Amino acid sequence: MRKLRLFVYGTLQPHAGTGMGGWVKARMTSAEAAEAAGRIHAVPGGNGWFPALVPAKSGVRVSGTLCELVLRPGDLALLDRYEGREYRRTTVTVRTVTGRRVRAQVYLWRIAMPQAALPIPSGDYLSWLEQTGRQAFTTPRNGA
Repeated sequence: MRKLRLFVYGTLQPHAGTGMGGWVKARMTSAEAAEAAGRIHAVPGGNGWFPALVPAKSGVRVSGTLCELVLRPGDLALLDRYEGREYRRTTVTVRTVTGRRVRAQVYLWRIAMPQAALPIPSGDYLSWLEQTGRQAFTTPRNGA
């Protein structure tokens, strides 16, 4: 078993209503609302939209969930496959709603932003879905 602190801001959030959000929730020992520096875009794909977080040095923030996970062998590789080659997993500092600053793993977008991507000015992917009536991407990619 391996412990992992993971900041999730999209379909992996435990309350996102997606299969992979449920997968994360099943491995979670704690969760707390948090935010990270960056800009977020919605990218169309499969049967819905998925978020793409890119670093930003300004005061722009992305809302999400800081999760403490207990992973079995192979779980981290499954997460990496689900996110795909468009993302790279790295460590960033996130700020929780209580003001704590902690280091956590996060998936950052690493390729050129597709032309069809839409910026999410609020930095909150799940609220954006609700406000626009769009659906979250729910079909696992790469066999995850």
